[in-house]
Parts: sequence; C-alpha cells; structure tokens
Amino acid sequence: MVVALVVGAVVYFSTGHRAARMADRIGVSVPNNATDLQVDDPPFALQGNCSAMAFLIPKDEWRAYVAKYVDLDTLGAPNTLWELCGQAHITCDSDIYVKGFAVSSQWEGIKRRLQITPDCVDGKARIAWGTDD
Repeated sequence: MVVALVVGAVVYFSTGHRAARMADRIGVSVPNNATDLQVDDPPFALQGNCSAMAFLIPKDEWRAYVAKYVDLDTLGAPNTLWELCGQAHITCDSDIYVKGFAVSSQWEGIKRRLQITPDCVDGKARIAWGTDD
C-alpha cells in the first residue's frame, strides 16, 4: 500500500504529468520531440495563480506548432521578451536581450500567453506558455 502511494505521488508530481495537466487545462499540446521540459503549475493558490510551461523543439518546427494555436500573421516583428511568471525558465544562449515573439489569446475563459524564441540554443526554439488565472 505504501509503495503504491509513493509511486502514485511520484507519477502525479512528475514533470511529464504536470506538463500534460497544464497543457490540457490551457488547450495546447506538448510535442513528442520536446526537450528540456520545465513546468510551474501550482495545484492551488491563495490569491491568483501564475503558471508557466516551457520546452525546446527543433528550430524548423516552431512555426507549424504555433500555427495550431495562433495566426502567425499576428506575431509581428521579433521583440525583446519579458519573463513569464512562474519558475519554468529555459536559458537561451543570448539570454540578456533575447528576441522573439509574444502573443496572448483566450481558450475557454483562460488567458494564455505564448512566447517563441526561434533561435534559443543548439538549433532549437524555445516555446513558453504562461497563464495568470
């Protein structure tokens, strides 16, 4: 019984499980080839809630991924990105003044923010989702 509880807790709090839970809540997916997955999605908050999820995907795949959720024409020109709230951070090679795209959208009443850094590290793009509930 104790072993089952420990195994259940490990699975529940695993990064993959937390990412799947957050992705489902905000209506997105985490690609199978995503690496460096980071998630900060508290199960509850006393006042407001701030969640973030970030991962890396191959640089040549970010547009196809993002197009599933937002119109690429709304991205505009790359700009200096701000940090999303939460602790899901992936450091890019030039992290001081990282340039990328940022867009906000709504899904089932949840305001979600998306940041894309096309050239983050080692030929990979950083995708970061955030919410302020």
